[in-house]
Amino acid sequence: MLALVITVILGLGFALFATQNTAPVSIYVGGNTLSNVPIYLVILLSIVLTLLICGFIYLLRSLSSSLTISEKDEDIKKTRGELAEVTKQAHKLELENTKLKAELGRQDEDEDAI
Repeated sequence: MLALVITVILGLGFALFATQNTAPVSIYVGGNTLSNVPIYLVILLSIVLTLLICGFIYLLRSLSSSLTISEKDEDIKKTRGELAEVTKQAHKLELENTKLKAELGRQDEDEDAI
């Protein structure tokens, strides 16, 4: 709703500007000349071109950000998988260590019994 109100206000402002600035101007682009173009059209086209260029730059930055985030998500998944594997290995080693300690304790008991 706020965007609509702002758009209407800006539109009315530009309409007022356009009715007051209808003087024809000549535009020189390279070797070509556009004559008798109302000044408000020159300004309107400048604004539209600027908005299009800004929108294109925003789109490129947005795509770049989403690609970077996608790559980071893949890295996180890979790292989580590696962490799970390391945790499994650590658990296996702890079990093996416990077994070896138990066997060592039995051997010590057997030697003490002799």
